[in-house]
Amino acid sequence: MLKLDQTLQRNPDLIHANMGDETVLMSLTNGEYYGMNEVGSKIWALLEEPHTVIQLAEKLATIYDIDKDHCFQDIQLFLGELEKQGIVYLS
Repeated sequence: MLKLDQTLQRNPDLIHANMGDETVLMSLTNGEYYGMNEVGSKIWALLEEPHTVIQLAEKLATIYDIDKDHCFQDIQLFLGELEKQGIVYLS
């Protein structure tokens, strides 16, 4: 599980395209495609610059008007999965 103070950044080996509220990513390394919904797309956009997990949770909580702690719980698994898939990495 990711911790609040861990910093994430985008994998530079991915290219992306925005399709409305969604984002499609393609790995230049393995040729795999990934799709992200509106919230995942917002996270991807925020990760244009490295952010800690808590920074992401705070920004998303403000954007979507939800509790920061609840937001952290919701995105923690998602961010961990992105990290496991190599979409983002810890810096």
